[in-house]
Parts: sequence; structure tokens; C-alpha cells
Amino acid sequence: MPRLLPVLLLLCLGPQASGQWSSDPASNLALADGPGDQVQAKLAPTADGGCYVSWFDGASTGYDVRLQRLDVAGNQLWGHNGILVADRSLNSTQDYGLAVDLQGHALLAYRADHGLALDEIVAARVAPNGALTWGANGVLISGNTSAALAAPKIAAAGDRGIVVAWTEDVEVLVRGLNGSGNLAWTHRETPAPGARHGLADLHSAGNTIMLSLVHQSAGFLSPRHLWSIQLDATGASLWPNPVVVFDGGSLQTGSYPSFTSDGAGGAVFAWYSVNPLQCFAQHILSDGTESYPHNGSPVSTNASQLRISPALDHDAFGGNTYVFWEEQNASQSLFGLSGQKFDSNGQAQWAPTGETLIPLGTAEVRNVRTVANSSGAFVFWTESTGFGSDVLRGRHVDGAGVTDVGPFDVASLPSVKSRPSAALGNSGHALIAWSDQRFDAGDLLIQNINGNGSLGNSPLGSSLCFGVGCPCNNDEAAAGCTNSSGAGATLLALGSTSVATDNLVLIGAQLPANQSALLFAGPGLLNGGAGQPFGAGLLCVSGRIWRLGAIQASASGEGSWGPGLLSSSSWVSPGNARTLQVWYRDPGTSSCAGGFNTSHAVSLGFGQ
Repeated sequence: MPRLLPVLLLLCLGPQASGQWSSDPASNLALADGPGDQVQAKLAPTADGGCYVSWFDGASTGYDVRLQRLDVAGNQLWGHNGILVADRSLNSTQDYGLAVDLQGHALLAYRADHGLALDEIVAARVAPNGALTWGANGVLISGNTSAALAAPKIAAAGDRGIVVAWTEDVEVLVRGLNGSGNLAWTHRETPAPGARHGLADLHSAGNTIMLSLVHQSAGFLSPRHLWSIQLDATGASLWPNPVVVFDGGSLQTGSYPSFTSDGAGGAVFAWYSVNPLQCFAQHILSDGTESYPHNGSPVSTNASQLRISPALDHDAFGGNTYVFWEEQNASQSLFGLSGQKFDSNGQAQWAPTGETLIPLGTAEVRNVRTVANSSGAFVFWTESTGFGSDVLRGRHVDGAGVTDVGPFDVASLPSVKSRPSAALGNSGHALIAWSDQRFDAGDLLIQNINGNGSLGNSPLGSSLCFGVGCPCNNDEAAAGCTNSSGAGATLLALGSTSVATDNLVLIGAQLPANQSALLFAGPGLLNGGAGQPFGAGLLCVSGRIWRLGAIQASASGEGSWGPGLLSSSSWVSPGNARTLQVWYRDPGTSSCAGGFNTSHAVSLGFGQ
């Protein structure tokens, strides 16, 4: 049997630190809880089902830039409070950028004060092991200038390099970098004399880059319109002129609407206008054409109520856009939550006035965020009956606008909660991070939400074949047979068993540190699921054996496999049942064992 389990090339994982996802909404996972305030969280999911989280940390003499990496189970891989990316003396904050490149590195762009200029824009690239690959001070992007610099954003243009953009006085400056952080090109969006541009958002669109600008034609007090441009990987404009997304009124002062990629080289936008306060959505295709009517589709036809602060996301597979917003009465004394779904042509798919999720009432509804998935969208918001009484709640709405999960509590302990950031993880769970004043001026908290609205790690399948009757008298009734770490190895399945979704993740834990481990699967069970002696462990799987990948366990004895295990493999199809187990080297085990051991097993049934 051992010849069926060869050790393959190894993939090193970062070390595990403290914490896992909390299942208690009154006790969410704290990523940063030092003195001072930790604010402006941003989330960037990673391919392995985990994520990067960045924030500004006011624990010292300024708002430093810090970063943490989490695995799919919520383990903090770089130690509590993360790593220091930039030591700053700035005593105020602006917006900044976080993204992930194709190599799984975190990319950050932020204002800094290294003394080279009155203002600086700096970019940093952080490897999955926490190494600052562009040096301790990052790369100075803006040069030595006395211009007013603001709110940088960053993105990876596929495999064609990295792009940073920011507002510089009244124009938008865009610069491309190679993987070493060296300048490759510069692009300026310079307005006509007397006009001004301000960067709103920046995202990759495959190997191209799309930007949105807030444009004013006659200075600071003129109407604020929303424009968009697209650049190729050399900084050249792909459209002959900027696309005017919105010019039928004015954005509110201080509003810089974000957008999201449509997965096909275009983008979807949502914003709200003033006089009256109303929300709109637009879809700009990759060739610069407007998919929705000019100035966007209104989210509601009810002119007697006000709408602000829309949150949107796009389902790239279904071609649908979901928008949720804060609904208010005309005097802005009553508050609610509503949503709308648009098809690819901007036609409202729910009621003409939108779907009411929370009717108007006295409790304030704020901080609306949404993430779309294949069955609809999660929406999150804070509710407050008075200052300092915010609770964070969520629900899932299906494609017909019906709440199919929730409402449920995400963070139930009342306190001031600000600037949440939400994303859909690559194992199918939603993620939300925010600043929370439940204990001091602000800690950085994060929570996962499973597809059924539950919190914490929600294991899939059935665990079996625990360490009972082990070959070396090394029984462990709650795991595999005990190994040289003093515990038995465990296997946890997270995500879903949908072959099409392909977001299943398997996590091995309590493995011997830095030893090779192999995930394998089979169609049946040995000895009715009790297994038979195999090395220092038990072999639980019978029938054909499929080898699903070798890794090297981290220094803390953990490793993971997936997402991406299902749809491109012949080992499983919808309707199959499979049992999975981990084989691993363990040179420190008793000589009876042959130097290897196994985890307990997990049985899963797979669907479409």
C-alpha cells in the first residue's frame, strides 16, 4: 500500500498563530486589539480559501499600516496583531488600497511620511510567508513632490504587472510596476483648465485596468460626476474618451463610489445622487458601452422616500447585479433596508420599488455591505437604537428577492461599529471585518458566515475511523492515532460538496511539524469504517485510491488542500460518496510504524 502514496513536490505553508473563526456573535475573532484604535479594515480573499486583512493601527505615534493573513479556518498565520508594513507618523487617515496578485502576494498602496516629500504614495508587496518583498519601506511611487496626494489604490493587471493610482492635486496619476517594484510606465488623466479629477476606485479587469473618477468641470463647488477609463498593461487608454457613467445631477460631496469587476473586462457601478437622494446602478462593458440606460437604472420608483449609500456586487456567472441601500423617509427620521436585482440590460428583476428587507423604523440602519454568490446575495448592516448600541446583522436573499437565510446576528454585543469590509471567500463563506469599540477606541474584528448563516467552522460530512486499536498502543479516540507531536492528526472539511462550485477545502491539523503529508480518497470503507493497521495509524479507505496532492505541514503542524479539488478531477462526480484521509511522514514514531501515520477519515457525499 505505501507505494500508492508517494511523496510529491512539497508546498510550504505559513505558520499558524492564535485564533479560529468564532461561532459566537458576542465574541468575534479579534485580529488587532492593542492600545489606541485600529481602523479601516480591508479584505482580500486568497485562492486557498483564506484571506488577507489590512488596517491602520493607532497603537503608537501614528496610524501604522498592518497586515494579517488568515487560513480558511480563521487561524492567524502571522501572529496576533499581524505584521508591520509601514511605520507612519500620520495622525489622520485616508482611503488606501489592498489587492492580491496571481502569485498570492498581498499588494498595498498608502500615504506615507518617510521625509522625502510633503506627501508620498508608497506601495508594498507582501509574500504569503509575511516577507516584505519590496523592502521594509516599500517602493516610493509618487516621487519627491509638494503636490497634494490622496487615496491611492492598487491592483494586479493579471500577469502583466501591478498598477497604482491616486489623486495628485486636480488630476489622477497612474503608474505601472513590474514584479520587482520598478516603474514601467506612467499615465496621467489631466482635466481641462479649471476642472478637476479625483480617483474613486481601481480594479483589474483581466490583463487590463479600469478606473473610476469623480469629475468636476468648474472647480470644487461644481456638480460631481462619475467617469470611467480603461488602460491596457502598458498604460495606454483602451477607450478614445472617458465613459461618462453619471452626469444627470451630482454625487454628494465626499462620495467616491466604488465599483466591482463583471468578470468579463467590464465593471458594475452603484452611487447615489443629491437633490433628491436616490440610488442608481450601471454596467459598463469592456468596450466602454453602457449596458444600462445612460445615468444608470434607478433602484426604486418610489419618489416619496430617500435612498443613500448603495452596496453592490455582481454575479459573474448569472450576469446579475445586486444592490442594497439605506432607505429613509423624506425627513430622514426613519430608516430601513431595501434591495434590487438587475439583469444584464439594467432591468429591475424585483418589485419596481425594490424588495423591503427592513421596513422604515426608528432604529438606524447603516454600513450596508453585500457579497453575491451563486444562489443570491448576502447583505450585512448595522442597526442602532442610540449612540454606541450598534449590532451587526446579516441575511441571505435568493435570486427572487426572498430571504432564505436569516436574519441572523454577526456581532451582537452593542458598541460603535464602523467601516465594515465584506468579501466572498474562495471556500464559499462570506467574510466581514470592521472596527469595534466594545472595549476601547477601536479593535479590528472579523467574522466568517457560512452559507446557512451559521458562524464559525461548520464541518462537512461524517468523521470516522478514529484512533482505536492503533498498531503502537497509540490510541487517540478523538483523532487519528497519536504521532510524535503528542496528538493524533485530524481532518476537517469546509466549504461545500458541490462539484460545480468547487470550493471544498480539507484542513489537516496536529501533524508532525514540517513533515510531508498526502491527502487521498477512496470509494469505500475498510472494516466497516474501523480501519486496519497501517504504519503507526489506521487505513480507513478501501477500493481504488486517488492521490489528491502532497504538501509540507507548517511549523505548527497544519496543512490544507483546495479549493479546486473537484471540477478538474476524475476522482469524483455528482452523486458519488467518497472517504478522505491524510497519510503523513513521522520519523519520530515508534519503530513499529515504518515512519508514517494517518489522520482519522471524513466521508462526504457530492452533488451538482
